[in-house]
Amino acid sequence: MKVVIARGRGKVEMTDIPLPQPTAYQALCKIDACATCSGTDQKIVAGTLPWNTDYPGILGHESVGRVVEIGKRVRNIRPGDTFLRPTAVYNGDKLGDYFSLWGGFAEYGLVTDTQALLEDDADAKPNGYCVFQQKIPSGIAPADATMMITLKECASFLANVGAKFRNSLVILGSGPVAAGMTYFAKLYGMYPVIAIGRRDQPLAELRKIGADFTINNTTEDIVTKVKEITSGRGANLVVDCAGDAALITAASQLLAEDGRLAPYAVGHEFQYKLDRVPGPGAWEFVFAGPNEDLAHQYLLDLHRLNVLPLTSFYSHRLSFNQFLEGFEMLKNKQASKIVFEMET
Repeated sequence: MKVVIARGRGKVEMTDIPLPQPTAYQALCKIDACATCSGTDQKIVAGTLPWNTDYPGILGHESVGRVVEIGKRVRNIRPGDTFLRPTAVYNGDKLGDYFSLWGGFAEYGLVTDTQALLEDDADAKPNGYCVFQQKIPSGIAPADATMMITLKECASFLANVGAKFRNSLVILGSGPVAAGMTYFAKLYGMYPVIAIGRRDQPLAELRKIGADFTINNTTEDIVTKVKEITSGRGANLVVDCAGDAALITAASQLLAEDGRLAPYAVGHEFQYKLDRVPGPGAWEFVFAGPNEDLAHQYLLDLHRLNVLPLTSFYSHRLSFNQFLEGFEMLKNKQASKIVFEMET
């Protein structure tokens, strides 16, 4: 099968390796599509993640696949079922010579029947990645379904950091995660939602998703503009989707006196050193992770009610064989989020 291998230091390639072999409690999936998590994937390829990463590894974590074979002890998964996040190799394991870099950019991957495993052995310890391998209705197009992974993170993160009806929100960044945050902020009834970024075209896309105001921080003073939009009060909540420690620190000046500053892109376990800017008020940093698995039913309900425009959250669909071309597009800012389809 074809897989995408990252070797660090900017080296990425497509190669052929044998299929993963499911255990008794696993199912083999034909992966239909996998999307880029643009910032994370590019950092993996470049070797710049803020933690130790084993190379070479199979890249990708926004995959969708159909079950084609089940292990002899699998009881809760059926051939034809569709799952999010099938992986060619689980975290902590290897497939041949390759580690797991979440393993979704592959033609085939595994999911695990954790319910059956734990029923048969209460002391078993399923791989932590299994919690994200959740079943979805077969009627969702695979390319669209890949978007549910990031969107579940965005929806749950905003809830975890205290997004509230009629509270004001500033989003730092204008990429795919910022789009997800913008959309759910409006679903939660936040107003005004203000997005700050460096490029006009992505900011225009955020206005289509629901941003009430956008600010280009290369040409406008963000403190003046936010204070103007919020009638001098500042924002109730600032969420970082850019991963820029200097911008996060500066963003304290955008907050209301009792506001909250919530870094998302820097990660919880690997926070940058954030220096609080002295000033009046009792604003606070809020560090909280998303709960992708807990947001699953919420996203399915939104899709069932026809209020989740999944096609709005990716910019391009390419065939799997165009992977190198697609990554060049991301690197050169010619695309924001790409879905690679395995048989297109």
